[in-house]
Amino acid sequence: MKELDVQNALIINSSLIEEGLTFKEREVHLNGKRCDLLFIDKAGKELYVEVKLKVSYHSVGQLIRYDGLVNNPDARFMLVGLDILDGLEEGLVKKGYEFTLLDETEIFKLISQHST
Repeated sequence: MKELDVQNALIINSSLIEEGLTFKEREVHLNGKRCDLLFIDKAGKELYVEVKLKVSYHSVGQLIRYDGLVNNPDARFMLVGLDILDGLEEGLVKKGYEFTLLDETEIFKLISQHST
């Protein structure tokens, strides 16, 4: 499975990460950087999502960088992955970032259903 497969699955069914999301944009340009996905949540806030197969220290750094580049104090930032290094989820949440762990089987099923 590739990150692009996970991105496509989230665009098809954003409720995998949160109910009430509306997809807005893919590969959002942020001052020379690109965040994978942008959604609008049910409260009208921007939700920037970075997708990784395995969330690492580098992934967390990317998310923090995007937070610094977005000029919207109400924006939310989330890492989404199939796996995460031990201890990172707690650190993300402590600093106000979000993380969602996805089920690879569920993603594969969703992609398979929409590729036919």
